Amino acid sequence: QENDGTLDCGGSVAVTCAFNRFGTLLAVGCSDGKISIWDLMTRCLSRAFSGHVQPITSVCWTRNGQQLASSSTDFNVCIWDVLNGESIAKFQFPSAPLKVQFHPRDNSSLLVCLMKQAPVLIDVDEKKQHVLPTDGESEQNIVASFGRKGDHIFTGNGRGKILVIGRTSLDVIKSFRVMTSSNTQTCVKSIEHSRRGTLLLLNCSDRVIRVYDSTMLLDEAMETDEPECLQKIQDSVNRTVW
Repeated sequence: QENDGTLDCGGSVAVTCAFNRFGTLLAVGCSDGKISIWDLMTRCLSRAFSGHVQPITSVCWTRNGQQLASSSTDFNVCIWDVLNGESIAKFQFPSAPLKVQFHPRDNSSLLVCLMKQAPVLIDVDEKKQHVLPTDGESEQNIVASFGRKGDHIFTGNGRGKILVIGRTSLDVIKSFRVMTSSNTQTCVKSIEHSRRGTLLLLNCSDRVIRVYDSTMLLDEAMETDEPECLQKIQDSVNRTVW
């Protein structure tokens, strides 16, 4: 591998980043609360946003690349107009937001994962917040992610409980628990969906990445509490933490 160059963040430390859908711009969130937009064609700084006073925890682009959402440990989530660099919306929460994600097809819907609290679905146009159900689970260390088309929201908690929630109704459609080979619970650290296809990836604290078919999880005929995963990915030699 070769280092193709570095981007100067002006003395601050880059803590998170995200490409836009076209791969032409890179949003970088820094430890001082600033956000930089880099043009990868010219390797120049295109925009700089200053709306947070604490480190950035997550950044996410809309599908058309015209807006950017950012979260910070200052308990705020901001939505930016990338073209003119202005903040068009700001939401404050009782705990630090760890992740923000725009709906894959609807720019007015934003998913926010909070520290030690249930995730929140925001209607940006109506300025309304909807707390996602936890299905009676007391564990509040929860991660969440939109499905590939945005019809469903997948959540996972610190005890391995996976919920599939309807995005419109906010009802729990399916649920199951991820168990280790020794039949113990494991924490779900992150949830990702393949950009194309139906694959669902769960990164768990037992250092195993589990791959599922999301259509199989949504199958009404599936009655098992522990669906079989298509593949398990792990570093058996070095036991690398993913």
